[in-house]
This record gives sequence, C-alpha cells and structure tokens, in this order.
Amino acid sequence: MSELPAALQTEQFDPAAIRAVIFDFDGTLAATDIDFGLMRRRVLEVADRWGLTDHLDHRGYILEIVEDSVAMLPEDSERERFREEAATAMREVELVFTSVASPYPRVPETLERLRECGRRVGIVTRNCRAGVASVFERHPMHHEVLLTRDDVERVKPDPAHLREALEKLEAGPHEALMVGDHITDIEVGHAAGTWTAGVLTAKTTREQFEEVGAHMILDSVADLIDVLFLGEAPA
Repeated sequence: MSELPAALQTEQFDPAAIRAVIFDFDGTLAATDIDFGLMRRRVLEVADRWGLTDHLDHRGYILEIVEDSVAMLPEDSERERFREEAATAMREVELVFTSVASPYPRVPETLERLRECGRRVGIVTRNCRAGVASVFERHPMHHEVLLTRDDVERVKPDPAHLREALEKLEAGPHEALMVGDHITDIEVGHAAGTWTAGVLTAKTTREQFEEVGAHMILDSVADLIDVLFLGEAPA
C-alpha cells in the first residue's frame, strides 16, 4: 500500500467530501500496453500523404499532431477527410492491443466498492470508445460516465473534458478526485479545480508527479479504498 499522502495530513482534504472519482483509463484502470510509437508513425504516414510532415513536431502527443495537421488544411472537407484517415490509423493500432488488455489487480473490486459507498464514478480518456469497450466487454468495470476522445471536442489536458464529466456526475470540482497515471491527468485536474492523485502503474515516476503538484501519489487505484476510508465495515 502507498504511504499516507501528504494531502491527507492537512485539514484541507476531507475524504468524506469526495462525491465523485474520475479516472483515466489506459495505464490507470487497465494495462493496454498500446504501442504509441507505432500509432504515431501511422499518423505521420497519413500526414506525409497529405504533404504535412515537414511542419509537424514528430515527437509531440499523437492527438496534438492530428490537430496541428488539421490546422494547416484550408478546406473544411479536407480537414474532415484527414481526421477520418488519422482516426482510422489510430484506431487500427489501438484495437490490436485493447482486444487483449486486462484491468490492473483489484481495479474492478475498487470501482464496485466506490459504487457501494455512494461515490460516483467517471472515466475520461484519450483512448477511442471502441478500444475501451473491447476491454469492458471482457472485464466489466463499474462506471456511470465514460468520455473518450470520440465523445468530446477537446480532450484532456484541456479541462473541458473533465468539466463535462463533472457536470454529468453532478459534482463540483472541490467534491471530485481525478486519478491517473500521467502528468496530463494531474494537469487537467488542476485546470478543472479538482483534487488529483497520480498512480504509479505506468511510466510516470513519483518525482514527476511531485513536480506537477499531484495532491497524492498512490501505488495503484486499489489504494483508494484506504485513501477514502472505504474499507469493509466491521461485522
């Protein structure tokens, strides 16, 4: 189990006040092991066919590469066609990996425990809806709201993504905890005004989470049972 987060040692964070917990998906709830390097190359291949690669940051986030490419196209019809080609390229790679992905240990049980204790559960992810659905079909996990990149105009770390989830969950930012494995999850939480928790289940280190100001750092999603004091009541 993680050490007691520093935020819990202050009077500011009240576990009982948390009404909603919003999760990232890939690397937080499930180990998909998506080859993002391959996905980036496929998107850049699409951009190359359109003659755009010389003006792109090849090391940038993939969805931002798509948006930068779209911004260079003058016609709406061209932008729509490019988006469709890029989306197809990303989805083809993503579905190969999500079709065999599984949740991290104790994640389904933790989400169910949140439900039992009256906490609302949402998911905001840069994954595609089909990829997330392919995992849930084999490994059901409780959630009330799911907003993938296919469901919103602006994806995290844009706070609009998280704010839409909060609205659907009927929770204010001060009543919500954003949980994720990447610094963008902490950034979107800060931008939307929620509490934030980094989980050490993927590549982001404790030091990196500390640098971006995560309110708490956990070994895994399962630690939320202790963080929010949701353990089984004594018999």
